[in-house]
Amino acid sequence: MNNIYKTKDLSESAALLLSKQHLLEIKREGKICWFIFENKQECAQISDKFFFGDLLVNAREYYQALATLKKRIFAGT
Repeated sequence: MNNIYKTKDLSESAALLLSKQHLLEIKREGKICWFIFENKQECAQISDKFFFGDLLVNAREYYQALATLKKRIFAGT
């Protein structure tokens, strides 16, 4: 599984979901949740755009992606 991308950033994860990246799982380590995606190279490129402010997304869809991730976190999946 060398082609996975891990992040603990909820906002970044929502942006990755909106960019059609496949979320493999959410792994808990104590109070920290790791969001694990496939396709490390694509995720890294999208992440760079996100953090440098170059990734444009629909605000409503971004909000919905955040809500979906939060539901999964609090549901324990």
